[in-house]
Amino acid sequence: MKAVTLHIDAPDGVRELSLEEELSIGRTSESAVVIGDSGLSRRNTTVFRDGDDILVVDEGSTNGTFLNGERLGTQPRQLRDGDELRLGSSTKIRVESGEKRASAPVSPSVEAHQTPVETSAAPTYVAPETAAPAFNTNRLLIVGAVGFTLLIVVGAGIALLLSRESSTTSSNSSAGLPTPKINATRRIPLRVIDPLGDQNEDDLDDLIASWETSEKEVDASTIADVSVGADDTSESDLNVPASLLADRQKKALEPRNAETGIRPAGLDVPKELYGDGVIKQKAKLREMKADGYHQPLDFPDLAEKRLNKELIEMPMAAQSYYLDVGGSASDGPFQTFAFPNVHGDLVPGSREMLAIGRLADSFAGHKYDLNNAADRKQMRVRLLRMFNPRAKRILLDLAEAYYKQFNRPLRVTSLTRSMDYQISLNASNVNSFKVRDENALPPHTSGCAFDLARKHMTAEEQNFVMKELAQMENAKKLDALIEYGQNACFHVFIYFDGLAPKM
Repeated sequence: MKAVTLHIDAPDGVRELSLEEELSIGRTSESAVVIGDSGLSRRNTTVFRDGDDILVVDEGSTNGTFLNGERLGTQPRQLRDGDELRLGSSTKIRVESGEKRASAPVSPSVEAHQTPVETSAAPTYVAPETAAPAFNTNRLLIVGAVGFTLLIVVGAGIALLLSRESSTTSSNSSAGLPTPKINATRRIPLRVIDPLGDQNEDDLDDLIASWETSEKEVDASTIADVSVGADDTSESDLNVPASLLADRQKKALEPRNAETGIRPAGLDVPKELYGDGVIKQKAKLREMKADGYHQPLDFPDLAEKRLNKELIEMPMAAQSYYLDVGGSASDGPFQTFAFPNVHGDLVPGSREMLAIGRLADSFAGHKYDLNNAADRKQMRVRLLRMFNPRAKRILLDLAEAYYKQFNRPLRVTSLTRSMDYQISLNASNVNSFKVRDENALPPHTSGCAFDLARKHMTAEEQNFVMKELAQMENAKKLDALIEYGQNACFHVFIYFDGLAPKM
């Protein structure tokens, strides 16, 4: 059997793998080959052998599998030497095998009498004869007719098999059956395509990969100064002019002398940020739900959490960081949200109306007019600057260490989001899916997560931040991971009660 090698170039590194029988490729341990590419589904693509044939099939992934630029359908496709697969956000796989694209050279004696025809069946070689040219021509016509007939028979058999496979796949998919193991004895293995795109709305891996949509970049000219009432000294650090936000934004994004990007040369991801998936986050989110945590479904819920000091507001900028948060906030009237996708106006005297009204009357001593669109937007932006009180010290420690090392501020791109705000962001995200109810807890609705942008950083800067995060994770303060793709960032999840999860 010819040797087949897969050359994989992915966000988490370059590797070569030998293809023996079958290799499934995806983002989690459900696949034989786990790749740190957030654009991959849990089980994204499978490459397998059927004798000397090499085939690939997409496992119903969200972002698809592309063979030489063409998106694969639901049926397996044959691979040849030099073919390139693209999958996820930025993963490339090149196929190397003993069979080259060009036809094998033929001897002059054969070339003068017959042209090899490539078919899906094993070719029949006819030895050249030494008879007269007329006799050889007739023999060639007979062989050609036999070969053509064989092609028709083989093609009809494959078409019939494909038809049966399609029928079986359709019925099994509607029944919700799991993807079966490949039967190596079949010419085209049976695959069952998950109608959810191989995603599970209760699975945190998929929530992070498909829900963690980035906001629009903050336009500092649309952000108002924050002025806290003189009688509220406990939140005096919130007094920040928008000019400081603009200054820190400019400083953070200034050009570097070295390469920047999602995966600059020299990027060294520690095992703490990649390897255990989100096991710790899952465990803590389960604890939060068991402890009675109510995720914020809408901005009135966020207002209640601020009034109760369950979540605290982070100053929008300091010397060592700035919050690139709230760029997608609207200025429309506040509404309530309920699953599956029900929005309603605030009812006078309702719990939601009372919470928004109380906060507007005194937002840390500042009064907002709910009839003013600009004031409504500023309230939304400030509510999106909140998170669990335990996260503040962790974020400040990270930012101060980074600033001391590089004289630049950290760019924070996400804190707490309400469910309806998250859904509004996902409206433009083709990779997202709908969560049916609040049993699924996206990390940023927990108040325990924040994201640090990294595409503008050099490898040295990113390695420094990852080293700091790894140390904090080993100290059992948080769980961190690196995200690739469009929303390339460091995703940080702190423990709401200060305790590491019970594993």
